[in-house]
Amino acid sequence: MRKSWKLGSALLGSVLLVSSLSGCGGGNGNNANNANDGGQASAPSSASSSASPSGSAAKPGKGAKISVAYWGAEFATAQDVEKTYKQIFEDYKKKTGTDVEFTFVPDNNYRTWMVTQQAAGSMPEVVLTRMAWVWEDYAKNQVYDMTPYLEKESPYNPGKPWKDTFLPSFYKDSVNPANGIVNSVPAYTAMIRILYNKELFAKAGIDQAPQTWPEFIEDCKKLKDAGITPMAMSGQSNSHMTWFLTSIFGQLDEQLRKQMDTDGDNMVIKNELARATDKGLIDYTKYPFKDGLELFKDFSQYWNSDFNGIDEKSAQQLWLTGKAAMLLMNSADLKLVDDMEGRTFEYGGMPIPTLTKEQFPEAMGKSVVLGGAANESWAISSTAKDDKLAASVDLIQYLTSPEIEGRLANELGLLPTIPNAELPDKLKGFVLQNEDIRRANYTGPATIKEFSDFLVKSLQLYLSDKVDVNKLTEELNKEWKKGMDNAKTTNGWTEANGYGMTKN
Repeated sequence: MRKSWKLGSALLGSVLLVSSLSGCGGGNGNNANNANDGGQASAPSSASSSASPSGSAAKPGKGAKISVAYWGAEFATAQDVEKTYKQIFEDYKKKTGTDVEFTFVPDNNYRTWMVTQQAAGSMPEVVLTRMAWVWEDYAKNQVYDMTPYLEKESPYNPGKPWKDTFLPSFYKDSVNPANGIVNSVPAYTAMIRILYNKELFAKAGIDQAPQTWPEFIEDCKKLKDAGITPMAMSGQSNSHMTWFLTSIFGQLDEQLRKQMDTDGDNMVIKNELARATDKGLIDYTKYPFKDGLELFKDFSQYWNSDFNGIDEKSAQQLWLTGKAAMLLMNSADLKLVDDMEGRTFEYGGMPIPTLTKEQFPEAMGKSVVLGGAANESWAISSTAKDDKLAASVDLIQYLTSPEIEGRLANELGLLPTIPNAELPDKLKGFVLQNEDIRRANYTGPATIKEFSDFLVKSLQLYLSDKVDVNKLTEELNKEWKKGMDNAKTTNGWTEANGYGMTKN
């Protein structure tokens, strides 16, 4: 079947935009070899040949054997993920002589599994992790400071220091806000889009994808009047609940961000959020948060009625089987769509629609792109020693090369974090329209995991009319403040020390 793929916006333009909008934030090299002053695993001095990155691909790993921990059940294409990585590691062995043992752990058990392995001292040398996790693990002496290695050239993407091969915004996301060093490097990213069933749109008299929020709601009404469920959603899914809110808040918070951004880089990091919380700037009972939540609830009337009772994969099936017109989907799940047997409809895609100034005078008039952040990353466990440490560095350099990042994009829909990886046609079809990037993360686990979990559970009550918006926002304020107080205590952030932010 000939497939239609005209997604409204996505990676290629957006990563270039991200690159141009965000300066390259490197790690603090002065901290690189002093990390163990605080009890953390520190990269050995570059004078140690066994610990230094290689000058050639084969030298560090010849005859070595290392293990890699990876999770993949987050996406419906887990078997494809496992198959692809196993082949990559076989190819790597042919190049270097390094034997890679691959441990593939289901997503819903992965973090628990990691902590258990760390406690037993048996964590694999190379670890796929997340930024929030790796910063916690560094504080527990479980991962290395990678800053010294990033200052050197990668043999698989030569010509500049390894750190400069990444798109600047992704590298900046990798910098630990507590100490300014880099504990992991970006592995890949993904983009979120609303996929829509063109046949169901046509049945409801809709001939093109909406661009603004009022147009979007009008189309939802047309679909509902035609007996079609407009949007497949899961109230149990952190992704479904927070993706829309991330874009909504991001479209409305421009004036707030100007008050929170202390260094003028137009990005608000966790340290700045902590400062803003102390100054009373983040208040969920006020604009833009309360307004955004009310908008989100109004939209929920166009979802499947059982949204609170189904998980994300069940919501996907509603769309894949033609029972709902639209679905939020991660680019890493696109293969699921293409491979589905019996699917007869053509589909397109679009970003979260733009909120207008007629709706909200302070709206910036641009959608906020979902995804494109360096969340998943590669780290080196403190179990890696000597030759295995050198081999681990070399393997991660290989995994972040143009060859491998291009392959992951082609086979798995995982989007590159470097600018010189070749993109497949289906991703080249993503073109940036009127979008901005997320500049402050109010909802994601990387900011406050406990708050993010609380938000999803609270939304289930709010969207089912069990609590009103006033009660919801009051409770969100309490939970947010508790999370930020914990972050300040854990990291030693105070007003006196500038909340741990390095002055330029």
